[in-house]
Formats: sequence, C-alpha cells, structure tokens
Amino acid sequence: MGKASRRKKIDPSKRKNIRPAIAFVDRPFQGLERERELVAMREIIPCATMTAKTTAEHGGTEFDFVTLLPDGAGAMVRGDGRILVGVQTRFSTGDLSHDLGAALTAALKMQLEGEEGVAQFDVRDPAPRLQELLAEGELAPMTVLKDFGYWFDPNEEIDAEMAAALEQNREDMVPTEEVPGVEGMYWCEMNNNFIRYVLAMDEDLLFTALARLQAAGQAQLGEGSKFVGAFRACGIAIPVFQVNPELSAADFAAPAAQLRDNLELALKQTEPLTDDERRARAGMVSRQVTIR
Repeated sequence: MGKASRRKKIDPSKRKNIRPAIAFVDRPFQGLERERELVAMREIIPCATMTAKTTAEHGGTEFDFVTLLPDGAGAMVRGDGRILVGVQTRFSTGDLSHDLGAALTAALKMQLEGEEGVAQFDVRDPAPRLQELLAEGELAPMTVLKDFGYWFDPNEEIDAEMAAALEQNREDMVPTEEVPGVEGMYWCEMNNNFIRYVLAMDEDLLFTALARLQAAGQAQLGEGSKFVGAFRACGIAIPVFQVNPELSAADFAAPAAQLRDNLELALKQTEPLTDDERRARAGMVSRQVTIR
C-alpha cells in the first residue's frame, strides 16, 4: 500500500470554518456628513458626544456616539435605555465603520429586548457599516465635554464613589477645546500647547496648499506659533501647530479664521510649486505620522 493511501482522510464536514478577515478601509468614515468629527473623536479628543439616528429600516433610533466607554467597550445600553457607541475601543478590525456598526447593531438588539449594560459582540463577525445604518441629516454637532458623566443615567443620583471617579478622569484628561468659528480645529493644553486641524480633503491637495502657505510664512496661527507636523488618521490629514502657551482657545479665533481663509485660497491655485514651495512640501510630508 502506498504512502498516499495510508494518510488519514479528513472529513470536509468536520473542518473548522475559517472566518474571513474584515477588509481594510483606509478612509472608513468617508461619505458620512460628520466624517472629521468622528475622526477627531477617535484620535484626538478625550471626551465628547455626538447624537445620531438610525434609518427607519433599523428602527429610527436616536443614540449617542461617545469618545470612550468604561474599559474601552464598544457599546452599552444605559439604565435609562439610551444607547452609547464608543469610538475609542480596545479592539478593531481593518474597517472602523464596520466596527462601530457592529457595536451599534448589538446595542440595538439589547435595547429591543429590554436589556441594559455593555453590549456583547465579536467585532470580527460581519456587520453593517455606519454608512448603511445612519439616517442622513441626523448627525448633530459634536459636543466636547470635560468628564465622562454621560456614562451614568441622568435620572440617577451620582454617589461619592462615582463623583470621585469622574474627578480623577477629569484630572487625567488632556484639556481640549474647540477653536471658535473654525470647524475641525481643536486646541489642547500639554507641555506645549497645540492646535490640531482636522481636514477631510485630498491629502496631496492639502499638502500642496500648506506648502504654498509655509513658503509665504502663512502656515501659522499668530505670533509665536509654527507648523510642527501632521497626523494621518482614518485616511485624512491633521496638521498640527504649536501655539503661544499664554493664549486660550478663544484667543485663536481670529488667526484660525485667517489660516482657514488663506488655505482656501491656496487650494484654488493651480500653478506649479516654486523651488521653495517644493522644499516646504517635502518637509511637511516627511513630518507626517500615521495613526492606526
């Protein structure tokens, strides 16, 4: 008898099912009306909420996206029945829109069954993406907060232990505020103070426009500020500026509006970059850091 015939035959019905990987999506929130707010909540803002609503097909349910839930959970149903979907989680696949969709779907099922607590689901399983679940025109503006009070049912009294936990969380956060008047611009107080500008646009066009401003001395936010680099998160670029530490977020309203307007003008220019602008662009691109 040959070796081949002595090999153990495998029953195809007993083979383990191999779960296909969730396909990677470079820009997962593209097409959503508040793409850059979701990116900001995922990567740079410690505490914020944003109200949304599912389509009629998925129940027409109002819920909240939140930056963080206890233990980095994906979703929970609060004691008052409100669904919270965490954007910063302990787990992820290659498609964050799928991941948040899976969390939302699990929480919707819990709510329908009258359950509360943390939603249980496997992020690796197939699930609808946010683009399939969210009703158009129903994403409210994001609200930046100073603590995680949204974790608790607003109808219940917060006891001393809860209050102490909130205070500790507040102390651990990087103070972050929106810069008034310019969407997507966030001031944060660290060892040095920075402003991060979340821009949902083509990266090549953005860096070309920023290079024109840098060469002209306009890639800044007032006296004592400078462009220091950029993050790349969820497929979009986030330029970062170091700013005067003696000024508050509100103090940057005017220079922020000027930068926004200058950038809009630079984006309309079509002539080739000068030598100085090309050097500026190369330097900017080299200082870009991808966050995954």
